[in-house]
Amino acid sequence: MWLLLGTLLLPFANLQTLIPLTAWVAPVFLMRFSRSQRPLTGLLVLTVAMSLALLAGLRNGFFPVEDGVGYYLFVAMLGLGGALPFAVDRLLAPRLTGLPRTLVFPAAVTTADFIGTISSAYGAAGSTAYSQYAGLPLLQLASVTGIWGLTFLVSWLAPVVNELWERGLEGSRHRSPSVVFAATLAAALVFGGAQLAFATPAADTVRVAALAPDRQLSDLAYSAPPLTPGDPAERAAVRDEYFRPVLDELFERSEREAEAGAEIIAWSEAAALTLEEEQSAVVARAADLAREHGVYLQVSMMVQLADAGDGSDGAAVNENHAVLMDPRGTVVWDYLKSKPVPGDGHDPGPGIVPTVDTPYGRLATIICQDDFFPGLVRQAGRAGVDILLVPSSDWRSISAWHAQQAPFRAVENGVALVRPTRQGISLATDAQGRLLGHKADYFTAADQTLVVSVPTQGTGTWYARMGDTVAFASAVGLLVLTRAAWNSRSRRRDGGAAPAATGSDQAERPAPLDGVATR
Repeated sequence: MWLLLGTLLLPFANLQTLIPLTAWVAPVFLMRFSRSQRPLTGLLVLTVAMSLALLAGLRNGFFPVEDGVGYYLFVAMLGLGGALPFAVDRLLAPRLTGLPRTLVFPAAVTTADFIGTISSAYGAAGSTAYSQYAGLPLLQLASVTGIWGLTFLVSWLAPVVNELWERGLEGSRHRSPSVVFAATLAAALVFGGAQLAFATPAADTVRVAALAPDRQLSDLAYSAPPLTPGDPAERAAVRDEYFRPVLDELFERSEREAEAGAEIIAWSEAAALTLEEEQSAVVARAADLAREHGVYLQVSMMVQLADAGDGSDGAAVNENHAVLMDPRGTVVWDYLKSKPVPGDGHDPGPGIVPTVDTPYGRLATIICQDDFFPGLVRQAGRAGVDILLVPSSDWRSISAWHAQQAPFRAVENGVALVRPTRQGISLATDAQGRLLGHKADYFTAADQTLVVSVPTQGTGTWYARMGDTVAFASAVGLLVLTRAAWNSRSRRRDGGAAPAATGSDQAERPAPLDGVATR
């Protein structure tokens, strides 16, 4: 019953159709199941449960890949990764007592999330912390601990509840974990509430226009036939028929927004397609517009390389650029996307977040999936950036999920965030994650311009200075708990006293470890 309840809640705890409370509750039931099973049995069953939940969460083409053996193996590996913290808890927690017994699982989940972030091509995408996107007071914790404190806190509830479930409230030793957890959660909520209450804007705002391309023209551009290397006539014909209409429309709208008073104009990721041999002409056109109207203009374009093949050999076929012009028409930066989505056809850039001082605060930019990598974006926080431009491009099934994660980078680094998005949700937030603008009608509305007033002064954060300290502390803490559990097992094996058990301990003790009775 507990396995079924937890599994039914899992699809709502991550990915699509997020219900924040389920991320807290589902692990409670799954842990109740895993602690009643032998370790290997629990690991295998939970891997299947996690995989089924992932298949539900990945429905409707969430990842644009074809079903096949490789896809299901990928899902199974993710399911195994989700089940491992329960297996670690099952092995270590019965050998510990009191507060340490409840810390094994959140330390394991946080460590697994962190390892996934630094080893995966998708970074922190799908982290447990993102399930809490809707709770602004709790979200403020990210300004101190990054997402790792949220992941730890959400995961901590399951062992605390199971501790009460198994042992009751007899004696202060059994009450202390729940008291410590409740006090920590209350402190996080009070801190977040105070930050929202007292962190009022202390600077003027600047008018920013975030442009996504016209949907029909963009679809036309991306339906262009493959280009033949070394055929200038064919490439020019494709440019004129497919690429130029969307580019002209973007420049017309940019000029209109500049005339309407926008001081910063930013295009979405890959808003325009252009040829490598035309790239300098596009930049020159953008520079003329910026100089004529005295604005900062960032144009984002997918540049089709002149000598590229069809990509079947794994070589790059395009480059993903975000180019910022200042009011003098000078190129401030030409940023290449640092963390491309596998299969996008371009090589990663150098991974250096550019910044520039302006009358409207210090600006910086990243591109789309770069925001899945907190360590990369933390460069902006350390540099004292005030406004972070995040041109993005999604597809319908991931649009809400991705947009929910972007504000975490704003809170972590104390920056206002502007996210113009092709095929997705354009939004802007302040440094505390409050929505300043939100446009979720890409697939229905004709106009794809979000105009928003953005604070010109950010705030310093502990996370920008301390980095992933909480994640490293969780990993070290897990090693310490493993050592303590091993020492406890060695003492029992050598005839030492086992941790004292109350009547409820005996009634609720999990199945014997390794097939050996421990009473």
